[in-house]
Amino acid sequence: MNLLNPNPSINSPIIVSWWGASRTKYDFQLDPIGVRYHARAGVYIFCKLAPNLRWDAVYVGETNDFSGRICDDLACHHNWQSIRAAGATHICTLHVPGDDALRLRIETDLRHGLNSPCNRQ
Repeated sequence: MNLLNPNPSINSPIIVSWWGASRTKYDFQLDPIGVRYHARAGVYIFCKLAPNLRWDAVYVGETNDFSGRICDDLACHHNWQSIRAAGATHICTLHVPGDDALRLRIETDLRHGLNSPCNRQ
């Protein structure tokens, strides 16, 4: 059984649900780190598969350009070394068009709800 896609015959994105501190559910697309993205704005979560076969958030962030922040400039990400050291293997993305304030609210809600280790100051 493929843990990433329980039905590999269906070529659809894998969706992972994350919950914010507000108890709001957000559905993200899951991909391995290194997948190319379009220049779209949104929220992203670096994650890893835990022993209980659930996804653990390693780092939550937001960007106005997925292609730059988590593709082209990934090695320059200010937390990249700690994200890799924490074992992140995948990235979840949620496209949030247009509204910067909404994107920041979602990122903050998720950071507070997930308590991801690489976001701790």
